Amino acid sequence: MEQRTEARREQLMGRLRGLYESLGYTRFSMRRFEEYALYLENKSFLKSESVLTFTNPDGKLMALKPDVTLSIVKHARKEREGVEKVYYKESVYRLAPTAREFVEIDQMGVESLGAIDSYAVSEVLRLAIESLRAVGGEYVLDVSHMGFASGLMEAAGLTAEQKERLFTLIRQKNAHELALAIAEEKIAPFYADRIAKLAGLSGTFPETLIRAEQLAVSDEMEQALGELRALYTLLTAVGLADCLQLDFSMLNDLSYYNGIVFQGYVQGSPRVVLSGGRYDLLMRRFGKEGDAIGFALYLDELTRVLADRGAWDADVLALYHSTDDLAKVNASVFAFVAQGLRVFATSTRPKDFHAAKVMAFDGETFKEVP
Repeated sequence: MEQRTEARREQLMGRLRGLYESLGYTRFSMRRFEEYALYLENKSFLKSESVLTFTNPDGKLMALKPDVTLSIVKHARKEREGVEKVYYKESVYRLAPTAREFVEIDQMGVESLGAIDSYAVSEVLRLAIESLRAVGGEYVLDVSHMGFASGLMEAAGLTAEQKERLFTLIRQKNAHELALAIAEEKIAPFYADRIAKLAGLSGTFPETLIRAEQLAVSDEMEQALGELRALYTLLTAVGLADCLQLDFSMLNDLSYYNGIVFQGYVQGSPRVVLSGGRYDLLMRRFGKEGDAIGFALYLDELTRVLADRGAWDADVLALYHSTDDLAKVNASVFAFVAQGLRVFATSTRPKDFHAAKVMAFDGETFKEVP
């Protein structure tokens, strides 16, 4: 079982590499460690403030990297023309979510840096969806926009400290504590009521968008809704909107993120397996020109999912007879391959083999069979 799961994981990574490279993303490789100062200065960007450190022979404090995006931005060119597209397959070192010990976590993801326009955003969102779809089974992509909540709090005249306090409670969907905090901050009722609703402002994309429109009170909020509306329209046009949910309680750190943010889930995993967003502000902190958006897929979170997925040995099990015209069999098999499908062609149906489709050669082409 472990061998099969590892094979499925390798197949998934191979498919994702092919997908990313087909759109011009090039492999970005990096060291396992960075100077500790990088993470100390950007600790609010990290999933956890705990970092594994060591002292190198020169006496400099180093750290095993707990994050990939910080390294990519740090080492990216300061100036650029157009868009730089990279993907990576790297390990990070973090505290395990269920145990107080450090673990090595495999990630795969993409980053698009530079002249980020509406198309670039939609391309990264579609890659996120296609990455979830490649895992197999049902999946959901939750989407939000930092400008909506930020714009509301800006209109209410809140300080950075007040924003962060309320952001934390909204992120936790803690309606009771949020109501108490709003009262303590003495926020005007007009804004207080709207801020309180953010914790529960989630659901299907069209319905939640309508509810959000009723709360908009500033140009920044209207702009955020316009971007979300345009994104939904585009993904609807290409048949990918059914997996989208809108959740305005999904908020990242205001010091780094702006614009679209998103998280992905797949059936069989209780936790987030993909997360990403637009981080123009992180680029500014490093003095880099241009904007940026990207995501990470957490491969370790998918181990149990891949172990349970029965359709991962191949997309097509292609059965033929030794008496068939093997030239035609060969041509048909490689026609499947040209479509990006994984094919296992054999004259003998193997036991315990799981394929999305079983097809038999009928003398001219392959036809699906039970």
